[in-house]
Order: sequence, then structure tokens, then C-alpha cells
Amino acid sequence: MPATRWEEEFARAMEPNFKAEEFSRLSHSERVAWCRQMAAEAERLAQAASPRVRAAYIDLARQWNSLADEIEREFNRKM
Repeated sequence: MPATRWEEEFARAMEPNFKAEEFSRLSHSERVAWCRQMAAEAERLAQAASPRVRAAYIDLARQWNSLADEIEREFNRKM
């Protein structure tokens, strides 16, 4: 039996968006921007989440921002 439209959309939405190979091809500034965007998305999701899940989203946002900071520091050290 073929998948319904909803099932197809759900499957597409559940695909992992982080692709390490694609990420590694980005410039340092693109990587930083991508990380900041992911942090902002996690913060947005935290606003509507239950307290327990909210804490996990906030931690995830902090980690994305930390990665962006580290990418910036590493790039600046190489300059």
C-alpha cells in the first residue's frame, strides 16, 4: 500500500538535516551562521516546550552557540 501524503511529509520532516559532509564544505563564516541559526531554532522551540523539554532545547542552543564560538576562535587563530 503506498504511503499517504501525510506519511510522506512526516518521513521527510524526520530526515536528519545535519549532513557532516555538506557542513565540512561550508566556509568558516557559513558554518558559524549555520550554527547560530540552529541555536535560534532550538531557542524558538524551547518557548513552546514543556519545562523538561525546554531545558534540553536551551542546552542544545547553548551547544550550537558554543560550537559557533569555537569555529570563530579557531579561524582567528589561523589568521
